[in-house]
Amino acid sequence: METKDQQSTPLTRRDFLVYALSVSGALGAVGLLAPIARYAFPTVKAEAAVRVRVASTSELTPLAKVVDFDYQDIPCTLLQLEDGTYVGLSRVCTHLGCIIKWQPDDARFFCPCHAGVSSPTGEVLAGPPPSPLPTLKLALEGEDIWVEGWSSS
Repeated sequence: METKDQQSTPLTRRDFLVYALSVSGALGAVGLLAPIARYAFPTVKAEAAVRVRVASTSELTPLAKVVDFDYQDIPCTLLQLEDGTYVGLSRVCTHLGCIIKWQPDDARFFCPCHAGVSSPTGEVLAGPPPSPLPTLKLALEGEDIWVEGWSSS
């Protein structure tokens, strides 16, 4: 049996640059695609609903005075509607995650980032938000208003 000694060809400068640019291009593409993939497939944290007292009924007036608080590290607002019912809403805009503000003079929520407008119940009235504001489950015990988790609807 005959064996041939094969000599490896030396790596030319051109081949080295092709390999180096290919590797750096692949790393750059991964760096650009990773945030897009994370945005498209967000991680969902499973958190148990914690019962929290957020306000007293005497602290609120219909469509005027609200109580801002954090629930599970998410900024939220508690307000009283004209019919006397209470609503708890996330203050995170469903468009790009800006923190919205309650405007009592106009009885609406306003997102300063892209002029999104939501009703006191969280429904989208104008602007780019794709969905209503997430709502909280509330319980009224005497004068105390408690948050018991997020509403599924």
